[in-house]
Amino acid sequence: MLKILDLKKKIPKRNPFSYKGKNGRVLIIGGSIEYHGAAILSAWGALNSGADLVTMIVPECNFEVSRNFSPDLIVRKYPGEFLNTRAQEMILSLAKKADCIVFGPGLGDREETLKTIKFIVEKINIPTVLDTSAIQVLEILDKMPLKQQLIITPHHSEFEKLTGKSFKITDPNDHKVRVIRTIANDLKINILLKGPIDIIAGDDGQIEENDTGNAGMTCGGSGDVLSGLIGGLIGQGVSPFDACASGAYILGTAGDKLFKEKGYAYRASDLAMEIPFIVKDLIK
Repeated sequence: MLKILDLKKKIPKRNPFSYKGKNGRVLIIGGSIEYHGAAILSAWGALNSGADLVTMIVPECNFEVSRNFSPDLIVRKYPGEFLNTRAQEMILSLAKKADCIVFGPGLGDREETLKTIKFIVEKINIPTVLDTSAIQVLEILDKMPLKQQLIITPHHSEFEKLTGKSFKITDPNDHKVRVIRTIANDLKINILLKGPIDIIAGDDGQIEENDTGNAGMTCGGSGDVLSGLIGGLIGQGVSPFDACASGAYILGTAGDKLFKEKGYAYRASDLAMEIPFIVKDLIK
């Protein structure tokens, strides 16, 4: 299991002479007519990780609610009610200045959305986090591995759908570790499998497990916060594997703190707000 002393080494010390943008520029690609909140939660996770600049790219139907959520977020829009080809050039242009890009929160799984993600992912060369429905893009990519580092954050049913293997939350952990390590190594991707015990597999065979967190984290949006948190850590210079491990620990610890205060009656926004305090304890 993850140890606090090891995690303390993974969070980089900030250069006191750094300036705006030097400590993480993150793009969050999310939102649709059905789900406006997911991208906001993911962006909030990235901001609260300590990233300097977080930009949300959302469909125009989500623009006003996203822009009005926080003055700390940069929000850009494209025409339509879901991710489509009209967003491609904007995303590719903004990706040139980003340190990490996160696809998935609230996007849905329309065919045009997945094809648009595929088009962009195959053209960029920055660490890329695929969450929720965006994970399905792995099934239609022309080739693997990609030139950039790739991170996926599935729960058990998403992982089972992706691999076509029977993969249940009740399976023994040693079985899960073998399967995940093999797939991560073969595809050269980083995997964070979310569950009662999170399993993190690196593209080079590394494995970690995290046991922080509780059943209150089944609340809607917690995974969106996690994807943004991971993206924010990567933007600050943490390796994708270490960002997955640290992100799982940080969010789980936030959940455990909230459980002591509220029982299971806490929300994803509560988790996002706790992140800075957990990170602060790791960089003391």
